[in-house]
Amino acid sequence: KGLKFQNQSRIMTKSKLLRPFINGKYTSAPAASANIAPKHILLNPTNASPHKYQYHPTPSSQIQQALDCAKTAQQSWASSTSPSHRASILRNAADIMAQNVELLSEMETFDTGRVIRETKYDIEEGIECLNYYAGVGNSLGGNSYNLPGSSSGGGTNNLAYTLREPLGVSVGIGAWNYPLQSALWKSAPSLVFGNSMIFKPSEYTPSTALWLAQCYHEAGLPEGIFQVVLGDKKVGEELVQSNVVAKVSLTGSLDTGRKVYELASKDMKNVTMELGGKSPLIVFDDADLDNAVAGAMMGNFYSSGQVCSNGTRVFVHESILEEFVHRLVERTNKMRIGDPMDVDIDIGPMAHEDQYNKVLRYIDVGIKEGATLLCGGTRVDNLPDNLKDGYFLSPAIFTNCTDDMTIVKEEIFGMVMTILPFSTEDEVLHRANNTDFGLAAGVFTRDIQRGHRMVQQLQAGVTWINNYNLAPVSLPWGGYKQSGIGRENGVGGVESWTQLKSVYVEMGNVECDYPK
Repeated sequence: KGLKFQNQSRIMTKSKLLRPFINGKYTSAPAASANIAPKHILLNPTNASPHKYQYHPTPSSQIQQALDCAKTAQQSWASSTSPSHRASILRNAADIMAQNVELLSEMETFDTGRVIRETKYDIEEGIECLNYYAGVGNSLGGNSYNLPGSSSGGGTNNLAYTLREPLGVSVGIGAWNYPLQSALWKSAPSLVFGNSMIFKPSEYTPSTALWLAQCYHEAGLPEGIFQVVLGDKKVGEELVQSNVVAKVSLTGSLDTGRKVYELASKDMKNVTMELGGKSPLIVFDDADLDNAVAGAMMGNFYSSGQVCSNGTRVFVHESILEEFVHRLVERTNKMRIGDPMDVDIDIGPMAHEDQYNKVLRYIDVGIKEGATLLCGGTRVDNLPDNLKDGYFLSPAIFTNCTDDMTIVKEEIFGMVMTILPFSTEDEVLHRANNTDFGLAAGVFTRDIQRGHRMVQQLQAGVTWINNYNLAPVSLPWGGYKQSGIGRENGVGGVESWTQLKSVYVEMGNVECDYPK
C-alpha cells in the first residue's frame, strides 16, 4: 500500500486543478459550461508567481453530498468497528506517511513558504500524532462504579458505569500556517473515537489535507469518514450551520473564532477553538542568557513568526537587558534568509501577500508610536532573481517599547519581537497577564522554584520553563481567555471529541414511598 500510494500522491502533485475528496474519491472536474465559482489561483510565496495548484470552491451541492455521506458513514463507523480496528487504520496511515516524508515536507514548504527543515519535523510529528491516538483510542473508555444498594435489595451493591461515545459528524477548519498539522490534530482523535470529519483547509494551503484524505483511504478508512472540501469562509459557514454537524473544531484568528462560535451556538454544537495569542516570554536575571536568547528567537522567528503561541512580548530583567539585546541582535543578524527548499536556510517568505503587508503595516505603526526598530523589519532585496518578488521580510526587534503600544498589545503573526524591561517578579507577572489573550507563556530562570511559581500564576493554557514553543502531542494544547475554548492533543483533548453517557444498574428493588 505504501508504494502504491507513493505513486498516486506524486500524480496528485502534478495536477493543476485540486478537487474535493468526497465519499472516498476526488470529485470529477467540473464541465467547462458548468455554472461554478471562479478558480482560486494560489501564489508561490517565494516569488509571487502562480502556484501549480488551483481549485474551484466546493459548490453547495457537493458540500451537502459530503454531509450526507459523513452522517451515514459515521453511524456504521461507530457501531460496527472496534476501537482496535480504528486504531489499526491510524497506524496504517502513519506507516504510509513515514514512507512519504520527503514528498510531504516539499509540499508543505511549497504551500506555506516555511523552511524545509521545519516542515520535515512537522511530518515526523504528524506520524507521532497518528500513532499516539491509535494507542489512546484503544485504551481509553468509560469507568465503572460500585454503589450502595437499597435496603430492600438484601445489601447487594448496585452497579454504575459510563460509556465514552462519539459526538457524530465533526467539522475541522484548518490553519494556513500549519496545514497538515492542524488536519492531523483534529482528525486523528476525532476518527479513532468513532466520529466522521469533513475538513476544510485554509484557502491558501489546501494540498496536504487532500493528500491526507487519500492517505486515510489507502490506510483502510471507509468512504465518507474523512472528507475534504475547498474554499474560503463561505464554505466554512455552510458546514458550521448544517444541522448534520455535532462538533466544530477551528484553528484561526479571534475574529474568525467569534463568527464561527456564534454560528455554532445557534443549535448548541460542541466547539473547540484554538485562536490567537500575544504571549509573554519572561527572562529573569539568573537565566542562562544563551538559552534565553535561543528561546526568544524560536518563540518569535520560527515559521517566519507565523505561530499562534509565539512569545512576542519578551520581558527581560533590567539588570541583564543590555547584554541580552546584544547577544540577540548578534545571533539574529546571522540568520540566513532565502529559498525555503534549501536545508541551510533559516527563514523563508511569509505565507501570502496579505500577511506580508499586514506585518509591514504593524512595523510602521511601531516606529510611529515611538518604539526603536533595532534591526530588521524590512523587505529583503539581496536575493536571487527567482526570489526577488517573494514575500521575504527580515526579523524585526523593537526596544524602548511600552505596554500600551499597538505592537505590544495586538497579535501580528509575523517576526516582530518587542522587548520590555522589568524589575520585580510581581511587576512582570501583572504585566504578563494584562492581556485579553492566554494561549502560551514562558519563563527562563535557574531558580526552578521561581519557575514553577510563575507558571502557576501565569494565565495561559500552555507554558514552558527554560524553553519555548515545544508541543508534544501527549500534552493538551489550548488557551485561556480569548485564546480559545477546549483542548487539542493529549488525553485531555479526548474530551473534545467524545461524550459520556452514565448508566445506573439497579440490582435490587425500587424504593418507593408512594402508596401501592
